[in-house]
Amino acid sequence: MQQKTAPDCNSQPKGPPYTRLYNASPSELSYLSWGRRRYGDKPIRESTHEGWHYFIVLAGAPHMMVKGRRFVAAPGFACISHPDCPLGHSDLPGSECQMLTWIWRTPPAHSLVRPAREEALFVPVDRSQLPQLRRLHSDCRAAVARANEDGILQLRVRRIELDLCLAGNAVRSAPADGQLRFDLAVEYLRMHLTEPEPIRRLAEYLQVSESSLKRLFRAHTGGTPHAFVTEGRMRWARERLEEGGQSVKAIAYSLGYRHANDFSRAFKRYHRETARGILQGRERAVGAK
Repeated sequence: MQQKTAPDCNSQPKGPPYTRLYNASPSELSYLSWGRRRYGDKPIRESTHEGWHYFIVLAGAPHMMVKGRRFVAAPGFACISHPDCPLGHSDLPGSECQMLTWIWRTPPAHSLVRPAREEALFVPVDRSQLPQLRRLHSDCRAAVARANEDGILQLRVRRIELDLCLAGNAVRSAPADGQLRFDLAVEYLRMHLTEPEPIRRLAEYLQVSESSLKRLFRAHTGGTPHAFVTEGRMRWARERLEEGGQSVKAIAYSLGYRHANDFSRAFKRYHRETARGILQGRERAVGAK
């Protein structure tokens, strides 16, 4: 194995990857990276990789680009992609995230975390297990630094531990009413209130059917995903109106309404007062100052 540098394997440095492996055979590992990233300032275009790509978010909310689709990640989000699956990264400008990456030359040892050809698999990881994943990554870096037969065997052991950890989370998140899956769903919808078809996109993000989403929200809220989105949108709209600076029509179009009147009726049903009345009240308050 040829190693670019021999880093302090117990640290979590900033900046670009500190460890790269070239001509890694007989090692199963071909690439490691970790630390803080600003994908919004320096996005990474979608591309395939020479191995199975593992990406785990420790902090922040980076965007994953998978086969032309955008997914917003959260701490505890894990993505495993097939070598032929195009994968990229982006984020909001100025935003920072923390991540761990492995690229392995061999497929995952456990079938539950083995994506289909040209596909990616998403696994919500219990946040209490993120320290364990940090340690596994650090152990992999230590094994890389050995660059001998012991290091190769240690990497193999850590790979199995990694796959078992992710497979266990895949099993726990499988039930449609799992708390972790619901938490991910709520976080996703809150970040995509103004985007078109958020429920369909949420189903793609969690890799479940829309009927499963309905059961999930019914179990946790007694309502539907649509009702949750409507509530979030109406609260968002009221905040924009109270801030001022936007017309009722502009806010309606921001929420995807084709006709401002449809938005106004929905707003009045929810808030028991009109959007125009709130906007006019705000303008009178500003004029009185």
